[in-house]
Amino acid sequence: MEKYVVVDKYFDGYNLKKGSIIFTVNGGIITSEHVATDAEIKNLIADNNEVVDLRGNFVSPGLIDSHDHFMLTALKMKYQVDFSGIRSFDDFRKILEKNKNKVVHGWFQGYGINEYNMAEKRLPNLKIIDEIFGNFPLFITHMTEHYGICNSKALEMAGIDRETEPPPNSRIGRDGSGNPNGVLYEAKAMDLVKRKIPEYNVDDYIEAIKFGSDHYRNAGLSTVKDTGGTGNDVNEETRIKAINQLSRNGDVGIRMAIALPVYSIEDVDRKIELAEMIPENSNIKFAGFKMFLDGSILSRTAWMKNSYVGSKNNKGIPLWEIHNFKEALRRLSITGYHISIHTIGDMAIDTALDIIEELKNAGIGSRYALIHCYKLNRETIQRIKRLNVGIETQLAFIYFIGDALSDNMGTKQSRCLFPIKTMIEQGIAVSNGSDSPVTPFNPLYGIYSSMFRKTFTGRNSGVYDDGENISLEGAIKTYTSESARVIEWNEIGSLEKSKNADFTVWSEDPENLKNNINEWLGITLKSITLR
Repeated sequence: MEKYVVVDKYFDGYNLKKGSIIFTVNGGIITSEHVATDAEIKNLIADNNEVVDLRGNFVSPGLIDSHDHFMLTALKMKYQVDFSGIRSFDDFRKILEKNKNKVVHGWFQGYGINEYNMAEKRLPNLKIIDEIFGNFPLFITHMTEHYGICNSKALEMAGIDRETEPPPNSRIGRDGSGNPNGVLYEAKAMDLVKRKIPEYNVDDYIEAIKFGSDHYRNAGLSTVKDTGGTGNDVNEETRIKAINQLSRNGDVGIRMAIALPVYSIEDVDRKIELAEMIPENSNIKFAGFKMFLDGSILSRTAWMKNSYVGSKNNKGIPLWEIHNFKEALRRLSITGYHISIHTIGDMAIDTALDIIEELKNAGIGSRYALIHCYKLNRETIQRIKRLNVGIETQLAFIYFIGDALSDNMGTKQSRCLFPIKTMIEQGIAVSNGSDSPVTPFNPLYGIYSSMFRKTFTGRNSGVYDDGENISLEGAIKTYTSESARVIEWNEIGSLEKSKNADFTVWSEDPENLKNNINEWLGITLKSITLR
């Protein structure tokens, strides 16, 4: 049965447009569009046709989060405690006390803590945590997901003490006496604790997917590229089993592009085999593999050419032995699937491009994107263009962690961060996303930050006021047609014939808004998918 969608101000995935348009939808696909008169619209409604009248609203294609840990976010939202709003140790204590009963499978877990937003400018120590949570093991991940804090009980269960050597490409935080202080840096160190935490089961995953899908669609998102976990926080087999079950029952609440994370050379064959289990259909697409080459600027583990402020010899670390990374990327490239690589520091970016170029010259290159890709100069941008590498960036990082990035790197090094306008002008495919749970999945943060490049406090906003702002059209494009281009999903991202009937309805016209973040957050977004 045909359905009709009527709009009068919309963004079609490429340009802003005005005027009454009727989109005809059949079987969940847009089959035609045409300019409509008021009389035609009245007749459609009078004849009891199924008409979705969106006149008076701003409408866009269904928004796409092109890089998001959806499964991890959904599990955290459903079963863990959010610490992103704390601003002091006192706030931290109150949250712990309030949620003392939120122990799941014998563990207390939390997420979103960020010392750079706290008055003390450091993470709570073991003494503070143990006073409240001494009997149950506790683990709380940092907002970057590149480090986390635990209590003494968790350290004991993991067998971590002053004699414990950190796993390769990671760090164990220590106090002045050399004892573990509860902070674990990067996946391999965090996994010492995470592997002791009982895993969620398939039913837990299914409930989390349903819960997360509702929240994402209520934020205006119709599609998400789910990149899985960051270590032992998501069981990829359980994740795929849950998706399979929901897909068979027709219960998938949001379109998902599934990427599989690859953490080591030993992990390659397992993930290639797991890819064959992913059920592709109109709601599910296999989006290839993801690799982590370096860490985070906030934990000072992003791999840089120059040292961090106040640390003469700290330039971050690669998370792989490079010869193993090269071999893993070669083997993944042979499959022909898309591969995204987490690269934040300029040394990581250059290393990834070196290996990609070598593979392409050898005739075994696949299709690639760089994730985050903060620190770029014009020469590197030209190289990205020449190698036809896409970019999965997250401009919301400027708002949420821009101040801390500049503090860690210094003003001079920070003046080349997130050059989105330059990349777009060079014809590079650039998508936007949230990297949730690192930043909220609400796409308004990324659109706002793409246009205005302001930090949360405004303290270091001048660093990002560098002419790299993009227009409203350009910003929404990075969440629609450009995101579809980067994640290689041709059936979504624009309002035109043969595309899926995904619409996002905005409660206000964003063209009327200025650079006040609170005005932007006053907009409500709703994703509508017609079947």
